[in-house]
Amino acid sequence: MRITQTMMARMFTGALRRQTQAMIVQQERIATQKRINRPSDDPAGAGRVLSGRAALAGLEKYASGIQQGKSRLEFNEETLKLIGDLVRQARRTAEEKSAGGVSAEERALAATTIQEIADQVLQLANARWNGEYVFGGDRKDAAPFVRDEDGNVTYRGERGEFLIPLPGGGRVAVDADGRNYFQNASAGGVNLFDALRDLVAGLENPDLAEGTVQIRAVIEPLERAEAQLRNKRAEVAPQAYRLQATGEHLARVRAAVQAAIGRDEDADVAQAIVELKNLEVAYESTLAAASRILQPSLVDFLR
Repeated sequence: MRITQTMMARMFTGALRRQTQAMIVQQERIATQKRINRPSDDPAGAGRVLSGRAALAGLEKYASGIQQGKSRLEFNEETLKLIGDLVRQARRTAEEKSAGGVSAEERALAATTIQEIADQVLQLANARWNGEYVFGGDRKDAAPFVRDEDGNVTYRGERGEFLIPLPGGGRVAVDADGRNYFQNASAGGVNLFDALRDLVAGLENPDLAEGTVQIRAVIEPLERAEAQLRNKRAEVAPQAYRLQATGEHLARVRAAVQAAIGRDEDADVAQAIVELKNLEVAYESTLAAASRILQPSLVDFLR
């Protein structure tokens, strides 16, 4: 078969078009530093990248929840520590003012201090984290503890837990029922608010002997309230450890998934530059061959 000038021109044109497209691909890889810029670049690799990104989104959701859970536990622990310090101060005041030789004026002054402590404890028991009441159980939009005119504190919250989801269907449940912290919902529990109220009443009693009996009667409940708060704080440690360990595991898994995505998606820029140079040389060689074989008019057109 006779090869005509037209056939050769088409051959060179096709070769130049393919080389131009290959150079564009390498230039894009160098610019984006990505080997896969569209699914057609590597359908199988693009599928793996999409699967990896979906896995990362799930991991990020759990990681965010774990970080929020750690912040919630830290907030709980700090709040309980502050309340524990206040209860200890109240107990020491009760021990001091129940002794003999304490005047009515001294007790009245101490009563003012204890009332301030009771107010602070109530405020902390109604603490909010991220706009939600911490100790209200499943009811997060209203203060869980309300004090009436007689100084009695009532729980208006509900039962409930703060749940932190973990991968694999696990979860960490943080007790959010304020009665288990500050009242006698648990077996053998102490109603801290009642103890502080009774301490104020004993300190304000004008009958010093009767007041002494009242004050001494709340020392043991306050000691138990301190222990109650310590026990609830102790619950935080294993929960925090579990969240920490899970978070570290997620970080390792996330790094492995990101590395796998990078192996499929990221370009070897140095190799892409070499390939681009080789393609440019091939392109120039094709043009040179065309200039020798084809008529000048066509070569000029191709240039």
